[in-house]
Order: sequence, then structure tokens, then C-alpha cells
Amino acid sequence: MPRLDWTYLGTVSYRRALQLQYDYAQRAAELGPRVFFLQHPPTVTLGRQADETNLKLSEAEYARRGIELVRVLRGGDVTYHGPGQLVGYPVAALDSAACSVPDWVAGNANAIIDFLGRHGIQGSWSDTHPGVWVGPEKIAALGFHISRRVSTHGFALNLATDLSCFETIVPCGLNERGITSMEKLGVVPPTMEEASGLLARLLARTFGWSLGEGLLAKSVFEEASNGDSTRAMVS
Repeated sequence: MPRLDWTYLGTVSYRRALQLQYDYAQRAAELGPRVFFLQHPPTVTLGRQADETNLKLSEAEYARRGIELVRVLRGGDVTYHGPGQLVGYPVAALDSAACSVPDWVAGNANAIIDFLGRHGIQGSWSDTHPGVWVGPEKIAALGFHISRRVSTHGFALNLATDLSCFETIVPCGLNERGITSMEKLGVVPPTMEEASGLLARLLARTFGWSLGEGLLAKSVFEEASNGDSTRAMVS
């Protein structure tokens, strides 16, 4: 049975986190699945299908506000990452979970829905507007990049995010839909570390993996610095 190793890394820049994923992806088939949990400083990312008209500000204005713009290979449109949002990057060979790409996406979404349910929040998946929703408002965005049956990128779950930052974009290109968080819904969110541990357990159960112990952030960064580095595919 494959073992899911996991870690909470604290606040990590988007580009640094992406490099960690791509470095580990080269060895994921050999070493087994791993999920990196973290927060990002204010960042707007544009996926492969992104429509740049969904950016409400100029690149200069984003920079002035301290929001980094990053164009990436994941699916989806424009989204925002920032403090108070738990980001999960499960890097895994899909063969380790014996699942198709649609099953992989659904499994990650179901783990998030289960997580929310344990905190009294009823979330649901939308095939029309991919993501996890609470009524008409999105609480978690998902977007993956699959290369040679290895998945990178992942999901972003709003625990206590400053939702006003989403006003600088049209989230996922949906003008008529809103964004919510556990905090906005009146639920006291768990700590980032607690949320990471529970989501790791739910992901392991969903995909039939055993659950490894949480890795120390220091050891993960040291491992990355000692390994071969690949160029992160961002611009």
C-alpha cells in the first residue's frame, strides 16, 4: 500500500512551492505520494485557460499592491491565493491511486467536502463551474496539471482569507458567483496545521493510501536543496 507523506510548510512563495512540486514529481512514482500544505503571500495565478480580461488591475497596480502575478500550467482560469487560505499540492503518480484523471479530481474534491462536513458546512462539487461550493459561493478552487500520469498543482481552501482581495479579479471568470470562507460562514476554522493533518488523513483514505507522519518543513526544504533542481514552468 503506498504511503502518503505530508507536510505543512508555512508561508511559501508561489514560485518556490511550484519548484518543490516539480522537483518531487520526478521521483513521485518511486517514492510515493506526498502532499505539500502551505499558505502563499498575496498571489494571482492564471491557468492554461485564463482570460486576462478577468484581471481587474494592471500588472503595475498588482505589483504596487504587493500581489504577484504568475502564469502556470494548471487547468482553470484566474484565482487568488493569500494568507488565511490553506493550499494543498498533492504530488502523486495516479497509478498509485489506481484512478483516472476525473477520479483524481473528484477524490480531492470529496476530501475537501468531507473536511467541511466535519465542521458543519455542507459543500458540493459543481461540474458546470468546477470547484467546491457552499450554495452560490465558492469555498475551494481546484486545478491540476497531469504529465506522464503524475499530478502537480492542487487546491486552495478558504479558511480565514481576506475575501476583499478577490475583488481584484473575476474569480474563475464568474462574475455572478461569490467567494466564501469558513470564517465568513461563522465557523471558527482549525489551525493550518490541524487542517493539514485532517485533509492528509482524508486524502489517504480516499485514495487507499496509508498515512505517513507529518514531515518537518525544515527537512523538506533541506531535501529539495540537496536534490537535482528542474526549472519551474512558470512565467
